This record gives sequence, structure tokens and C-alpha cells, in this order.
Amino acid sequence: MSTTMNEIIPSSSSSSSCLPEQLQPAKNESSSSSTSLKLNDNINEIEDKPKSSIFSRNEESPIHNVPMKIIRRPLPSELDENKVLKFMKEMKDGDTFTPIEIIKVKSTLKSNPNGPKENFYFSMGGCHRFEATKRLNFETIRAKIIEVPPSQMRIYLGAGSPF
Repeated sequence: MSTTMNEIIPSSSSSSSCLPEQLQPAKNESSSSSTSLKLNDNINEIEDKPKSSIFSRNEESPIHNVPMKIIRRPLPSELDENKVLKFMKEMKDGDTFTPIEIIKVKSTLKSNPNGPKENFYFSMGGCHRFEATKRLNFETIRAKIIEVPPSQMRIYLGAGSPF
């Protein structure tokens, strides 16, 4: 299943941080690290490098309302049923959850390598939030989108990779 970015709707509550106000760093706070790395200026030109790390917390990343129908979950979830039920109740009560991370890969299908590039959206974590959202039949889920090259995702998906 593929989609266009037109189907992804920016969240109306697009604050710059998903942390509670009291846990956010002060605006004038500088990094505690005394070492800085100089990155190659051309790193974003290399198509085989992720544009963001899955494990980094970029508080400035936009939050989107991503349609549930376009998200693939290639790994089976191990769910705590009580946690899913608790999340469902909290979601029904209007609580806002930390956005999940969606991995976006743009690639041709391996069954049609000369065809057009398609967008694929994967969710590897956030299984309890995802499951609660799914059971409540919500059409979208709050998420941050991280673009990753196909070669990086093939490592995780193996022979099941569609690209």
C-alpha cells in the first residue's frame, strides 16, 4: 500500500515538544557536551543515509496525523492486554499520547524495479499506542515521520521486504 504526502495531515496540536512543559529544557540552555563533531557538508546529498536517526529525539520534528490504513507493522507485537485497555480508556477520555515514530521509505517495488517509486510507512515501536488506536477504530495516529533509505530497512525486513 502506498500513499502520497497529501494523505498525511499535520497535527493541529503541533507543539515543538512532546514533553510536558516542566520537563522541557530551558530555551537558553546549551548542550552539556563540550565536544562537537564536524559533519560532512554533503551528507544529505548521499541518498543511502537516513535523514534522521530513529533513536534520536528531535523535539522540533513535526507531528502528523498519519492514517492507520497506510502503516505496516512487519514485526509481531508482544502486548500487555491491561496496558492496551488502559490506553484505550485514556484515549477515550481525550488524553494525548506521545507520538509514535513512523519510518518512511521511498522505493520501487522489487516486483517492478522499473516502476515508479512509492512511499511505504512502517511502525516498529509504539505497539500499545498503535493497538489501542486500532481497537478504537481511530482513522489516524499522532506520529513523527523519519525518512530512511530502502537499504537500511532491508536489513530489518529481510526477504519480506517489498523493495
